[in-house]
Amino acid sequence: MVASPVGRYASGGNLDFQDVNLSQNGMFEVIRHGLQWNYQPSKTALIMTSPSSSLPDSCSLFGSPSQIDSIVDDIPPEECSTYCSLCHEKFTSPKVLPCLHTFCKACLERVQDNCEKLKCPKCEHDCALPPQGVSGLLSDYAVINVLESDAIERPPLSCTGCKTKDTHAVARCFNCANYLCPNCVMAHQFMHCFEGHTVIDLKDESMNGVTAADKLLHCPRHDREILRFFCRTCNIPLCKECSLDHPAGLHDCEHISECGQRQIELLIERIEKSRNKINDFKIAGKSVDHLLSCLEMSYHKANAEIDETFKFFYSVVDDRKDELKKELEDLYNTKKVSLVLMSNKVQEMAENVKNMSSFAERILKNSSTSQILAYKHLLDPKLHCIVSFNPDVNVQTIDLEFISNYQAIQNAVRNTFGYIRNNFEGTPAPKPLPIARPNSVVNSDFTYQNGHAYDSNIISKKFGSANSLGPFTTSLSDISPYEKWSNGPENMFQNGTAETFSTIDPTLDITPKYVPVSMYPVKSQIKRQKMIYHCKFGEFGVMEGQFTEPSGVAVNAQNDIIVADTNNHRIQIFDKEGRFKFQFGECGKRDGQLLYPNRVAVVKPSGDIIVTERSPTHQIQIYNQYGQFVRKFGANILQHPRGVTVDNKGRIIVAECKVMRVIIFDQMGTVLQKFGCSKHLEFPNGVVVNDKQEIFISDNRAHCVKVFNYDGVFIRQIGGEGLTNYPIGVCINQNGEILVADNHNNFNITIFTQDGQLVNASESKVKHAQCFDVALMDDGSVVLASKDYRLYIYRYVQVPGLALTM
Repeated sequence: MVASPVGRYASGGNLDFQDVNLSQNGMFEVIRHGLQWNYQPSKTALIMTSPSSSLPDSCSLFGSPSQIDSIVDDIPPEECSTYCSLCHEKFTSPKVLPCLHTFCKACLERVQDNCEKLKCPKCEHDCALPPQGVSGLLSDYAVINVLESDAIERPPLSCTGCKTKDTHAVARCFNCANYLCPNCVMAHQFMHCFEGHTVIDLKDESMNGVTAADKLLHCPRHDREILRFFCRTCNIPLCKECSLDHPAGLHDCEHISECGQRQIELLIERIEKSRNKINDFKIAGKSVDHLLSCLEMSYHKANAEIDETFKFFYSVVDDRKDELKKELEDLYNTKKVSLVLMSNKVQEMAENVKNMSSFAERILKNSSTSQILAYKHLLDPKLHCIVSFNPDVNVQTIDLEFISNYQAIQNAVRNTFGYIRNNFEGTPAPKPLPIARPNSVVNSDFTYQNGHAYDSNIISKKFGSANSLGPFTTSLSDISPYEKWSNGPENMFQNGTAETFSTIDPTLDITPKYVPVSMYPVKSQIKRQKMIYHCKFGEFGVMEGQFTEPSGVAVNAQNDIIVADTNNHRIQIFDKEGRFKFQFGECGKRDGQLLYPNRVAVVKPSGDIIVTERSPTHQIQIYNQYGQFVRKFGANILQHPRGVTVDNKGRIIVAECKVMRVIIFDQMGTVLQKFGCSKHLEFPNGVVVNDKQEIFISDNRAHCVKVFNYDGVFIRQIGGEGLTNYPIGVCINQNGEILVADNHNNFNITIFTQDGQLVNASESKVKHAQCFDVALMDDGSVVLASKDYRLYIYRYVQVPGLALTM
């Protein structure tokens, strides 16, 4: 069928319609394999020239501009390679992979290890294979044409149709794309499997010309049909049989003789456009080189600034260490002198007592009554002085202690050490959040922190002025008493920053109004009401009223306190005064036994107690108000139960950590609803619901409370970092207000309305290092389960409004 079109095209011969079909396929494949056809409208012909050489394999993304320029420059023409890069022999049935690399069919089948795809041996690109496998890949018609031309002009080729390599080919089969020896020609004439194949003698004079029969291609699906049509819709050539599957109403099909030349022109036009893009790539490459150098410079600069900041940070910390040590030494010396004086005074008084006793004993023994009374006016003042002298030897007066808060130090370093600004893809970097220094105020001359003054010259000496510290140092006029906290995802930190307001009075009393959610003050600026505990009970142990890990607490309708004593595998019940009432549970997996109960909740109308267990059972157990086992369920559903509550209809809501999921059960254990919250939660540890089917989940690591409905839709957020740091639980009081409890530094309670408006805030006078859980009592008290094996009952008093102080 196909002779050698190369010679005729190179001479600028005319292109007839029969030429178009094979030229289209041949040119397309030639381009894909590194050759290009230049279309010359004046001659209406195609001229095949050599392509520009490709970039070397080692060329990196940030190659030099000369490497990009080489793509544009003209390269001396080179011949189309007819050797397979795998077997290093002349192509046999050359097949083109989707990555546009050509290999022998047999070579590809040899390296194929998957029937659906094949990794290109050259570029290692995963290429999807057609259903027919390697056989279904397109043949490289350009290589085939060149080989045919070589077969006439060069010494005879070996047979590629059989395994005999020392016999010369005498003919060519265009259906199986093989050169045939006389034996193979005979087989093609008589065997049924080769029926319909077109075989042409290589010595036939017609091979020197281009005939219509040579140019036509057989359909890969219908061996006896010729590809005579082209579907514009599918962008593929068709035979007569294939055209029946492309109806005229849905597909735009034309005879190749009518559309072939135009398709080639469009293809050449696109190729020229793609070549013009090389100049754009060249410019982009130079820009990338420049950006790479800028990136490297900024990296080294930032790295040096980090080291410089560390040195400054270290010097400030070292100065602070020296100041504290000096202060400690001064206090030590003062108290030591005081104790030495006290010691001298005690010794003096002791000596006086000794002398007084000796004198009094002598006169009492050897003097008369009148004589003794003569000394009374001398002895009484001395004796009164001795009796009234009580030396102050209280340990608290001489106690020296250094109070440190490692968590606050860690957060302060993270917030004040600096940050990496990244303007990726040209988007403006968000302004950093304002830093609130706990218990401190900054002005233009001094920084007052924890009651001590520091000269701001320490900063100015390092950076020229305090203002050069950028976002980490602000004057009094720049300090915002409010930070913007959001009650919904659409408002949370707009543009990634917290908006600030203009200067206001450092002390602002807001009464009796609520503080809007968009105007939350940072925690250090809230004047929290002090609260004290009026009852505490518990200690470490395994006896009644003792705990090893009181990790969960709840309160029933009678204000009895229910405690999950996790490592003792039991539930203990106390009255509202902390007096032990009874307990139930023992270690085990049978009914009525508990294994690491970690949270409790109460069905208020019935008094039933809901208990969740952590791994390995991770299930729910229900006991009645007397501690009798009712049922258990959820072991094959729950994974990491962390918070549990019961709504007004008796439904059990469980919040799971790690998997970030909420599951709603009825009291028979049927799953009513479940949904994931991984996009919104980081570490849920407490849950409560209102009468509107809204679920409030305290998130310890996100420093806030997230609100969802029963369908799992995120509604809003309450609180935020700086106001409700590391919350341990969330409750709803009798007024319908949300209480968020945290023990960051102190035990803190922050009260909000259900839509997120700040109402009030309280803190304990006593520091609590770590706490487990909280629960509310009807009298306005809150029960706190602490990791010091005790439970505290605090009475928080709500004073209308908040006072903000700097």
